[in-house]
Amino acid sequence: MGVGEIVIAVDTSGSIGASELKQFAGEISAIADEVQPEAIHVVHCAAAVQSVQQFGPSEAVRLEPKGGGGTDFRPAFECVAENEITPACFIYLTDLRCDSYPGAPKYPVLWVTDSRRIAPFGETIRIGLD
Repeated sequence: MGVGEIVIAVDTSGSIGASELKQFAGEISAIADEVQPEAIHVVHCAAAVQSVQQFGPSEAVRLEPKGGGGTDFRPAFECVAENEITPACFIYLTDLRCDSYPGAPKYPVLWVTDSRRIAPFGETIRIGLD
């Protein structure tokens, strides 16, 4: 049985290259297959939200990232609040090259990164890039 809705923010700032975006797409597909959420909201965010994609339970995940420029983590969390989404969890795929964090939300947050940095709230896990 799957979980409710999840939000996955994808850092699309200028410090994220094609190899990272490809890895992030693979991670999102793996999450969708394993967790089987009711919906996945993918928020493409650099210094602002660039686009939002939504995928259903058995829908193939095909990312259409938009971005470039600087990084600000706050807009992705603001997007969740503005759209009144209550996620089972929020996953941020990022290199953590930013210091603009929001306050910790009431839902669980997982930061997935290839960096040695650690986010100020939630859990930070490291992935190796293929």
